[in-house]
Amino acid sequence: MFRNWLISAVAAFVMAAAPAHAAPAKTLKIVQLDMEGGGGTLYVTPEGVSVLVDMGSQAGAMWTTSLDGAKGPADRIVAAAKALGVRKLDYVIATHYHGDHIGSLAELLDLIPIGTFVDHGVNRELFNPADDPKEPPRTQAGYVKYLQLIKGHRRIIVKAGDVLHFGSLTDTVVAADGRPIARPLAGAGEPGQQCDLPPMKEDKGLENQKSIASVFSFGKVRIAAFGDLTWDREHDLVCPLDKVGHVNIMILDNHGMGVSNHPGFVHTLAPDIAIMGNGSKKGDWPEVVKTVNSSPGLQGFWRAHASTVYPGQDGDPNYLANLGPLPSHGYSIRLDVTREGAVTVTNARNGYTKTYQVKSVEPG
Repeated sequence: MFRNWLISAVAAFVMAAAPAHAAPAKTLKIVQLDMEGGGGTLYVTPEGVSVLVDMGSQAGAMWTTSLDGAKGPADRIVAAAKALGVRKLDYVIATHYHGDHIGSLAELLDLIPIGTFVDHGVNRELFNPADDPKEPPRTQAGYVKYLQLIKGHRRIIVKAGDVLHFGSLTDTVVAADGRPIARPLAGAGEPGQQCDLPPMKEDKGLENQKSIASVFSFGKVRIAAFGDLTWDREHDLVCPLDKVGHVNIMILDNHGMGVSNHPGFVHTLAPDIAIMGNGSKKGDWPEVVKTVNSSPGLQGFWRAHASTVYPGQDGDPNYLANLGPLPSHGYSIRLDVTREGAVTVTNARNGYTKTYQVKSVEPG
C-alpha cells in the first residue's frame, strides 16, 4: 500500500516539475535521489533507456523511519523510476563495493527487473580498519553477496578509457579500479590547478579510490559522476595535465566529504552546476562547500540535505531538497537537460525551479 502511495506522490512531483515550455520526450532526466547519505542517481534518456548509478544502503543500515513511507533506498529508486515511466532498470552502475552504494541490491531486485550491471571488477578492499575483527570484512562480504545477486544478469567490467552508449547518453570512463585514462579527452589537456597535493585527512577504505569515474555526454552537456573517488585519484585526472576538461554538471564526489573534492580538482573541472548527494549527518563538509562556492563559473549549487552537523552554512533553502533533522521526506533533486545545454533543476520539496544555460564544451 505505502509503495503505491509513494509512487503516486513521486509521479505527481515529476509531472509538476516538468517545465511548461519543455518537451519532456526530448530531454535527459536526472534524479538525484535522497539516499540519506548513500549513493543513488537515476538517468533516463529521451529514448527511455534507464541508468542507475549506485543504489544506496541496505534497508535498516543508515536508514531511519521515513516520512514518505519508504522502508529503504530501493523503494525510493523504484518510485522515481516508475514516475518516469521506467518499468525496468536497463543498466545499474556500481561505482564501488561499499555498503552505502550497493547495499540495497537485494531489495531492488525484488521490486524491479534489472538488465545489465556495470562495475570495476574484483573488490580491492579486503580489510578496513573500521571492521569488527570478529566478523568477516564488510566490503568483501558485500562484494561476495553482490556477485551472488547478479548471477544470470549481463555484467560489464569496465576499465579507464572504455566508452558505453546508453541510447543518446554516452559514458566515457575516465578512471576505474584506481587507474586513470592515459590521454586527455577532446578539449582537455591544459595544466591542472593546485597540483601540490597535501595529505588527505582520512581514508574510508580502499574501494573509494577504485570508484568508476564517468563523464556522461548528452548533446553539448557533460556530466561528471565519479562515485567516492578520493583526492589522490582525483589528482591523477587533473595533474600535471587536466585529462577531463570542463564539465557542465558535477555530482560531487563522496557525498561532499573532504577526503574528496580537492579544490584543484573541482576548480579545474569548473562545473556550471554542482549537485551534492549528502545526508543530514553525512558529507557537506565546510571545506567542500567553500571549494564549490569559489569554483570559477559556478551558476548553481544544489544539495540533497541541509546539514545538521554544520548548521548555518547551506544558504538559500530553495537549493536544499530536505531540511532539518531525520526522519526525512525523501525529497529529490531533478534535472531536465536538453541537448543544446538548457538545464532545468527542480527541488521536489517545494517545486522551486531554475533554468541554466550551460557553457558548451565542444572542442574548438
